[in-house]
Amino acid sequence: MRIRCAPHPSLSLSSELEPTLFLIKQELKSRKFFNTLRTLGLDNSHYQPHLDELILANVGLNDDANETFDFYYLLMEKHSEKIEPDNESITHEAFQVYLELMIEKKKRSQTQ
Repeated sequence: MRIRCAPHPSLSLSSELEPTLFLIKQELKSRKFFNTLRTLGLDNSHYQPHLDELILANVGLNDDANETFDFYYLLMEKHSEKIEPDNESITHEAFQVYLELMIEKKKRSQTQ
């Protein structure tokens, strides 16, 4: 079974990129779901998955700095709010997250 995470059906993604986009998509959906539960007053679920460290490691931003995690957290919150209940929307937002993470990684490598 092949995972389809390309932002457009005619695009072909590298085998390294597909798992990362898949993880980002799952994290966006999870955040959307659990944030909705929070708005309904259902807090503190121990069942919420957290793929953050794995995603950050896959994109090469696993430096354990608070600044990195803060950037990532705000990025994921922003894009999880934008997703709609369809694969195209979720894939689009996941790809946007990936691009912003890559831009941040490049910025950080240039300042070092």
